[in-house]
Amino acid sequence: MFASDVFESMFRFDDKNAMAKFSADCPHVIEVTDVEAEAFKVMLSFIYAEDLSELNGQNAMTVLYAANKYNVSLLVKALLDFPINELPNVFLAFVEARLLNENGFSRRCLDYIDQNAETLLKSEEFLQIDQNLLCEIIKRDQLKINDELTIWNAAIRWADERCAQMLIECSAENRRDALGPALFRIRFPLITTKKFALNIVSSCVLTMEEQLAVLQYHCNPNLRDAPGLYPMAFPCHGRISDQKEGTLTMDIEKLSEFARERVNSSRYSDGIYIKGLPWKIWAKINTKNNSTEKWLSFYLLCTVPKEDGNWSCECSATLRIVSQNKGTKDLTRKFERILNNKENSWGFLFITFEELMDPSKGFYDKNEDKVTLAIDIKVEEAKPMKPRQYSE
Repeated sequence: MFASDVFESMFRFDDKNAMAKFSADCPHVIEVTDVEAEAFKVMLSFIYAEDLSELNGQNAMTVLYAANKYNVSLLVKALLDFPINELPNVFLAFVEARLLNENGFSRRCLDYIDQNAETLLKSEEFLQIDQNLLCEIIKRDQLKINDELTIWNAAIRWADERCAQMLIECSAENRRDALGPALFRIRFPLITTKKFALNIVSSCVLTMEEQLAVLQYHCNPNLRDAPGLYPMAFPCHGRISDQKEGTLTMDIEKLSEFARERVNSSRYSDGIYIKGLPWKIWAKINTKNNSTEKWLSFYLLCTVPKEDGNWSCECSATLRIVSQNKGTKDLTRKFERILNNKENSWGFLFITFEELMDPSKGFYDKNEDKVTLAIDIKVEEAKPMKPRQYSE
C-alpha cells in the first residue's frame, strides 16, 4: 500500500514497465528536481518510519510543499500543527501556505502575526514582504498593538527599504509612492495630536489636506462627516484586540489657570482602546450643592461617536488622583457599571481645588503646576461599535 497515490503512479510495476526493466542495461532513475533534498528525506523518513525527528523550523515549509505535491496526507496533517513560533519567517510561511491552499495553516500564521505584531512589525523579515501583503496586514482590526504610531513607524521602515532597493532617495514623495494604497490603511486619527505633529506632519508624507482632516477629527470626532470640511481618507475605528485591561493617565498642566476657568470647563486625556472601544479621562470643573466653591470631578469616558451605532460594555474602574509624595496614598474612587451609547461616562466629584492645590495634601506638584489623574479600567463584556466601511 503506497502512502501517496502520486508515488503509486510513478512507481507502478506492470507487464509493460517490467519488460522495459529487463531490457535495460541499468536501473531506471527518476529525478526529483522541484523538491529540496532535505525536505524529500524528511518526507521519506515519515513514510517509512513515521519519523519526524529531522523536521524543524528551517525546513517545515519545504516539507509541507513536498507533502502537498506528493499527496502524503498524513504528513500534511502533521505539519499543519507545526508550532508557528519556530518558523524563521512567519510572513513568508503565510504566503506559502496560502499558495498551497492550506487555509488552516495560513490562518494560524495570521493569528500569530496579530498576537505578536509589536515585535514582528519591527523585524527584518517584515521589510521583505510585498506591498499587497503590507496592505493586508496593516489594515487588520485584530493587530495587537499599543499605539497606532507603531504601524506608521513600521510602514516608514518598509518604504525606506523599498527606496534603498531601488537606489532612490528616501524622500517624502518616494516614501508615499512606495507605500501606495498601504498609506490609506494606517489609522492616523487614532494617533494623538502631539505624536501626529511630531512624527507624521514633520515627515511631509501626507498632503496638507490630509493633515488638516486628521487634526479636524482630533478637535471634534462628531464633525468628521460634516459637509464643507476636509474629507477623511483614513480609517477612524479602533483595532479590536483581546486586551481587556488598561490604564489611562493624564497630567493637568497649568492647574492654577484651569482652576480659574468657568464651571463646566473640561480637559481630556489621550485615548486608548480596550476591547475595541476608545476610552479617555474627562476632567471637569463642577460645583456642589449650589455652592460657588469649585470642585475637580473626573470621569471615565467612552468616545464612540453617536453615529457609529449601538454599543455597550460591562466595566469596572478605579479612578485615582496620583500622589506626588511617597508617604501619601492616591486618592481613589471605584465603580462597576454598564456603559453604552446613551450613558457613555461615569465618575465622581473628587475634591475642591483649594484642597487639591494644598501642598500638604501631597497631590499638587507646585513646581510643575500640575496634578496627575489615572484610571485603571477593566472591560469584561463589550459589544463594540460596527466598524465603518471605507472604499478601496
